[in-house]
Amino acid sequence: MALLHDIGEVYAGDIIPSDQVSEADKYQLERASLERVLGKLPASQEYLELWLEFERGESPEARFVHQIDRLEMGLQARVYKAQGFVGMEEFITSARQALVDQQLVEILNE
Repeated sequence: MALLHDIGEVYAGDIIPSDQVSEADKYQLERASLERVLGKLPASQEYLELWLEFERGESPEARFVHQIDRLEMGLQARVYKAQGFVGMEEFITSARQALVDQQLVEILNE
């Protein structure tokens, strides 16, 4: 599920809020990307269903993977910030707001 989420970004790119792309457009771009990459695989429908489960947050696993995705973004932003990149606080704050699991919050804050 976690890997499938990123495949949705292969052709769509990693769309961020400052890109000013609507949620509906982002969904369509990522779904088209996923279908393009996985469409010829025998289990493509199963993969699409897992991706949809993630996108909709329909299961505890989907919600956990979403939090891990946000944690990774926040940790990467911290690395970039330490390297001198500016504007990383926006990503760290966004990640922190998305995290529900206290242990994941602690990892981000370390």
